[in-house]
Amino acid sequence: MNEPYTLDVKRRGFGDALLYFAAALCLLLLAVTIINSAFSLCLVDGSSMWPTLRDGQYVTLYNSFTPECGDIVVFDCEEGTLIKRVVATEGQTVELRYAGDNVLELYVDGERAEEDYLGEPMTDAYVRHSGVFLRPDEIVTVPEGCLFVLGDNRNDSTDSRFASVGFVPIGSVRGKVAAIVPPGNITEFFVRLFMGGL
Repeated sequence: MNEPYTLDVKRRGFGDALLYFAAALCLLLLAVTIINSAFSLCLVDGSSMWPTLRDGQYVTLYNSFTPECGDIVVFDCEEGTLIKRVVATEGQTVELRYAGDNVLELYVDGERAEEDYLGEPMTDAYVRHSGVFLRPDEIVTVPEGCLFVLGDNRNDSTDSRFASVGFVPIGSVRGKVAAIVPPGNITEFFVRLFMGGL
């Protein structure tokens, strides 16, 4: 006599589980949509941001933000899509001063910048390349609506020191680095899965 009742309970249990699964799937899709509207995924190409970032590493970007000194940003320019560090914003002055033995130090608004993220000192070797925009001991003022950016690997970086990059209009910035994705593990797999990097 109890058999039909037991069968009905089983059917109801399966229906409840299916309902919970559908609700969880909808929440997951909603979360992915929200994440992808606020963030994007970027693959680092090259060594210009070493040692902070490595070639082939993924980073997530805030799509909407106000740039500040120290931010790492992705932007479009004549050289393509680049990733660099903001060292000065509109109205600030930038100067590369000699500190001896062909070594240069960055000065912003007349103050030496603390740059503990550099892997090695910046040299003046870059001035031998064509298209130099900022030479040592020159002072430039960042125009309104622009940024001055440098790679952390100063001795192997095409950045605002060169005319092909120069001052970066804020409108050309795609986003600011929100997080560095640890390479080669399960975290990277899921970040790429949910943010369209697979």
